[in-house]
Parts: sequence; C-alpha cells; structure tokens
Amino acid sequence: MPEGLRWRRRGFGGAALLLGLALPLVVDAQSRPVSPGRKAPVQCWTDDRGQRACGDVVPPADARRERALIDPRGVVTQVLPAQKSPAQVEAEAKRAREDEQRQAYDRYLLQAYRDVPAIERARDERLAALDARRQLTEKAIADTRAALAELRGRQPASPAHGAQLQARIDEFTAAEADQRKALSRLHDERARIHGDFDRDIGRFRELRQGSGG
Repeated sequence: MPEGLRWRRRGFGGAALLLGLALPLVVDAQSRPVSPGRKAPVQCWTDDRGQRACGDVVPPADARRERALIDPRGVVTQVLPAQKSPAQVEAEAKRAREDEQRQAYDRYLLQAYRDVPAIERARDERLAALDARRQLTEKAIADTRAALAELRGRQPASPAHGAQLQARIDEFTAAEADQRKALSRLHDERARIHGDFDRDIGRFRELRQGSGG
C-alpha cells in the first residue's frame, strides 16, 4: 500500500460507514478551511474497474477523475469535477467559436436588412452581376472556338509555318479549356448564392418571429 494512503476500496471501516451516511451533507469547501495542524481531507473516486477508492494521496492515473473531498468527520466538503481530455476541451472550444460566429451573423442579418424583400433585392443584384460575367465568358468561348475553327482550316505553306500554326491552335485550345472551367465556376457560384440567400431568408424569418417582429 502506498505510503500516505489512508484506506482504499473495501477497507474503509467505520469511516466508510460515516461517509455513506454523510454524503447528502454536501457543503462548500471554502466555508470549512483546514486549520494548521488539521489533516487534509480524504479524497474518494471510482477507478477503472468501477471500484470505489479513497485516500489522502491520489494516484496520478486517477487524478483526472471526479473526486469527493471528505473531512475527518466523513462529511463531503467538495466535489472536484473530472478533468476533461484535450479532445473534449478542443471540441468545446470549437462549439463556442461556432456559436459565437452564428450569433454574430444573426446580428448582421438583423442590422443589414429591414425585411425579406430587402434580402431578395440583394440576392438579385448579386445574381445580375454574376450573369453579366457569365455572358462575357460565354462570348469569349464562342470567339475562341471561332478562332480555332479558322486556324484549323488553314493550310500551312511550309513545315515551319505548320509548326507555328499548331502552336497557335494549342494556345487557343488551352484558352478555351480555361474559359470553360471559369464558366463552370460561375455556374457553381450562382447555385451557391441562391443557397446562401435562401438560408439567410429562412434564418431572418426565424429571428423576426422569435423577436416578435
């Protein structure tokens, strides 16, 4: 038995009986300061095997567990909560950050818009600007394809001219591929804008209903 350990598991004796009777008498430990010369309170916890253990020295492996502090009369003076793992701490911090971000965005919605039509107007303006970019991209694709058709219809006058012509064809082909990727991104952005504003409208209505507005 480690030195300093008063009792463990089933070897509690009369003190354990007193502890069982006194468990409902939970008081604030700060209201019962330990006077000089007074023994430190015993701590009780549940180990990995589900057994109750008590002592005035807690093994390092059990230091993270929830522990009850018991004074010499067998009265529970304080309950120390279990220590959280790093993963639990990080998960709680992440939830707190997400809650803060949601609350900040809720405030933004209520401050930025008077009503749902105002949100819809903002959405339509964003979509109109996006559609203008889409039309320009579509025109650029059409121009590039026309240029490619013209280049491919040429007959090279010499091998050197043929190499130059192929280089131009390759250049325009790559440009068309880039333009088509840009057009695809614009289509994706349009769908995203619709989705974002639909969520904003739904959330705005919830907030207004919750505030009675």
